Amino acid sequence: DDIGETMDIDPSEIIIYVDPLDGTREFVEGRLANCQVLVGVAIGGESVAGAIGIPFPAGDLSTESTVIYGFADVGSGVVGETLTRGPYPLEHNIDGVKYPRPHHATGDSTDEVMVACRKGAIHRFGGSNVIYGGAGNKILAAALGEVACSIQHKVGGPWDLCAPEAILKAMGGKITDLFGEEIAIYKSDAPPRCNERGYLATPPGSETLFHEKLAANMLALPEVQKYRDELNNGSK
Repeated sequence: DDIGETMDIDPSEIIIYVDPLDGTREFVEGRLANCQVLVGVAIGGESVAGAIGIPFPAGDLSTESTVIYGFADVGSGVVGETLTRGPYPLEHNIDGVKYPRPHHATGDSTDEVMVACRKGAIHRFGGSNVIYGGAGNKILAAALGEVACSIQHKVGGPWDLCAPEAILKAMGGKITDLFGEEIAIYKSDAPPRCNERGYLATPPGSETLFHEKLAANMLALPEVQKYRDELNNGSK
């Protein structure tokens, strides 16, 4: 874009989100390949740029770190160690009998809404559920095409989403909240409990229609409808 457009940006509209350790639980449990450092830039309530640092690409200290960066709708790049991921973790999910494709990535939450989302995705699109730790790691899995979709019903805050969302969009993928609506968590007038609206992320090369079908499928689930109503009504 013309540099004049950049110069016209109101600095007050720029927010930088930093998550020094996405995947805290995974770090404590020793699942280091799930851990990332996230730096995202939002302008005017929209994620526009981000970098994901992967300090343990191989799950240990045997390799150098990797940095993936992206500018939404512009492009992306990689610095450092070449990633050798997917299906992830390779030694587990490469079993095409136990874990047939397409793969639907989620965490291991036992909340009613996530149990329903896992079952709903498999019932509608086939395949199997694969477990990823860390919000950024799940979205990166979609960006890299490791999975057909990533589903999560809530995140800690905008610092979990900003960097991976920008990179996903830079690579040509799509992301909405769990209900198929625009990610609004960076906006000054964001809905209450916006972090509990989660996300749906689909990879580059998957048709927009697939994302829409996925969102419609999730929203048709009674448990998701109940969850949305609880958020809108301000109840637990």
